[in-house]
Amino acid sequence: MGHDGIPAGDRAVCYIVKLFFRLISWLPLFAAYPICETAGALVCLLDRKHRRIGLINLGIAFPEKDLKWKKRVLLRSFRQLGVHAVELSRLQRMDREELRSKVRYDSSYKYYEQVKKEGRGLIFMTAHLGCWELISTAHGAHGHKLHVLVRPLDNPCLDEWLCNLRNRFGGGIIRKNSALRQMLSLLKMNEEVGILPDQNVQEKDGIYAPLFGKPASTSAGLAAIAMKTRSPVIAAFILPDREKGKYVIRMSPPIKFISRGNREEDVIENTAVYNQHLEKAIREFPEGWLWGHRRFKTQPDGSDPYGIASGKPTWRG
Repeated sequence: MGHDGIPAGDRAVCYIVKLFFRLISWLPLFAAYPICETAGALVCLLDRKHRRIGLINLGIAFPEKDLKWKKRVLLRSFRQLGVHAVELSRLQRMDREELRSKVRYDSSYKYYEQVKKEGRGLIFMTAHLGCWELISTAHGAHGHKLHVLVRPLDNPCLDEWLCNLRNRFGGGIIRKNSALRQMLSLLKMNEEVGILPDQNVQEKDGIYAPLFGKPASTSAGLAAIAMKTRSPVIAAFILPDREKGKYVIRMSPPIKFISRGNREEDVIENTAVYNQHLEKAIREFPEGWLWGHRRFKTQPDGSDPYGIASGKPTWRG
């Protein structure tokens, strides 16, 4: 263990990861993209566990599609992670203008402008979709500041490296251990907060809201904070643009908060609405989502859609 308390193993892993990204950053794009996409495809083929989880998720989300289609989408989602790696590798040495030319807003930017003219705090609901690591940095390069709620990486060395990338152009990081206080304070100061509510949470930390027609244990934090602060919520996702290596940030109109006077029911109903926006975005770009995550692991009846508890697969891929 080093003098800063970071285990030697973590330092070694961090060095290898940073070296990998540096090597990728030196490659010309015409070589970097196919190399990293091929690496992603190989991970898909070799990683049986996450391939299996991904196919089960796709079966839940798209039951009407055949297995060939699901395998194709899953493979593309792993290839998309390779593209993501290329973009991250170049982020450290990319200047503001270069990033602005790489990531643009479409016409939906007008919704963001309308909210900002009101001088209010704003909540971005986004997701692990497309090239999500670029959204806060690109938003910063365009002259805005988005504070994103993140879970720290288990490796503190890698966590510091990634935070530095995210903060390059004035973005902010909100740590989960003091998230509520930070977000309330930022929104009170009319700042922007980003939340990614698309991953499974333990039952004690969330509520059940439909996603692709199945109960999904979802953090209640987004709806609770929107209720408390009355801050508008905009769904914002960063998706591939027409040209390879270019991206577009697409936003929804402010999502109207449903208030019927019962706090618990209001949180549940609004969380369901947020999941509808997420589902719509995933359906538009299914190969861009993290299908290998056990999104439906926590179920109200205690069942396991992935068959992991019993050791028996529920859906063979």
